[in-house]
Amino acid sequence: MPESYDLTVIGAGPGGYVAAIRAAQLGMNVCIVEKDKPGGICLNWGCIPTKALLESAHLLEKLHSAKEYGINLSEAKPDFTAIIQRSRNVAEGMASGVEFLLNKNKITRKKGTAVFKDPNTIWLPDSSKEEITSKYFILATGARARELPGLPFDGNTVLSSKTAMIQEKIPESLLIVGAGAIGVEFADFYSTMGAKVTLVEMLDQILPVEDKEISTFLEKSFVKRGIRVLTGVGVSDPKIVNGKVKVLLKGKNLPEAGEFFEAEKILVSIGLVPNTDSIHLEEIGIFLQKGFVKTDTRYKTSVPHIYAIGDCNGPPLLAHVASMEGIKAAEAISIHSGNAHHLSYIPIDYNAIPGCTYCHPEVASIGFTEKKATDMGYTISVGKFPFVASGRAKAMGDTEGFTKVIVDKNSGEILGAHFIGPGVTELLPAVSLGITQELTAKEITSTIFAHPTLSETVMESFGASLGEAINL
Repeated sequence: MPESYDLTVIGAGPGGYVAAIRAAQLGMNVCIVEKDKPGGICLNWGCIPTKALLESAHLLEKLHSAKEYGINLSEAKPDFTAIIQRSRNVAEGMASGVEFLLNKNKITRKKGTAVFKDPNTIWLPDSSKEEITSKYFILATGARARELPGLPFDGNTVLSSKTAMIQEKIPESLLIVGAGAIGVEFADFYSTMGAKVTLVEMLDQILPVEDKEISTFLEKSFVKRGIRVLTGVGVSDPKIVNGKVKVLLKGKNLPEAGEFFEAEKILVSIGLVPNTDSIHLEEIGIFLQKGFVKTDTRYKTSVPHIYAIGDCNGPPLLAHVASMEGIKAAEAISIHSGNAHHLSYIPIDYNAIPGCTYCHPEVASIGFTEKKATDMGYTISVGKFPFVASGRAKAMGDTEGFTKVIVDKNSGEILGAHFIGPGVTELLPAVSLGITQELTAKEITSTIFAHPTLSETVMESFGASLGEAINL
């Protein structure tokens, strides 16, 4: 006899485990199915362990300039094995934390790959073979790295983001294809470790979703540090020869015939493929669009009792978006089932999704870019404030970058914010709150920001948008 639940969540990543916990809080009997460790790619092989790697890289960078701070050190060198192990320890500790949270909320955990037998039943063919029925399902199956055509991942010469963080030694040379957040972060990490890094992007700027001014600034910073950056360049004819990768680079600022390029290893970061192709979704009537699950505004699929969240339902493919969608889907199910009359459903504003890239200097953004705001017909005022004018940044010895805000000139509405510099990923929530609560630029500048802090640069940039910056 199959086990039965109010809700079964398929996938225990940042969307799935959060959805399961929120549903349990709302009184549902919840089961969660995961083939690997809880926490998903983000916690085990993405957001968290990469930040641990980058923290080691940034500390190494800092130690190289210790003399500037009045501290004499012998030469700082990376212990690559220890750096990798620290990253894995951090990830494993966080995964244990998620296990604790699932147990604390009395959520039944099943290990295995779920496959639908019918719209109300899944089974676990690769593990216990057991069947599970449920009134509702949430799909939170995530996504996996996309391969470069003709060059499958092998974990040795051809790397995904996962295998790039568990290499045994620092490669002499590394070609990174794709300069989104993943490619940029690994370019920073491996360059700091001592590898000769070439970063290639098919589009006309690195970090293609970011404001052009931010991307241009970061590119110049990378080039200054010895990273070769090629934008508007494609990769073709890839092959492995004598244990090294060889490709043909063609595009902007290269010879017409292209450039044959060789590297010890290649990291491919050209996007993600949704994990929807092996669980029989179309067989039970769920509509897919380019592999992603199509949902309505409350994450309901074409099968009314099945919901989908996170990477498997399409962009933006971000862990924090998946988590919030998990909360919203659990609440939508509770409301739909008639068990949560007290809940008022507040939809996500997808124009106010924060994004962060943890290279050095850090990049953070929310809302419209300058070009997007102009293209949408807004009359805008742009305010900028450089970290070189920040007392806190000066004291830290890290003055590279600036904060930039986009404001509707007529109403003072905050349209977007784009930061590059020290600790800017921690400065963004103030603007996120400002946008969601519909604050104006004047209301931001009328708020006292503690001194000396990096956050003052945000206030000053809003002041600059009004022509009222004090320290500029």
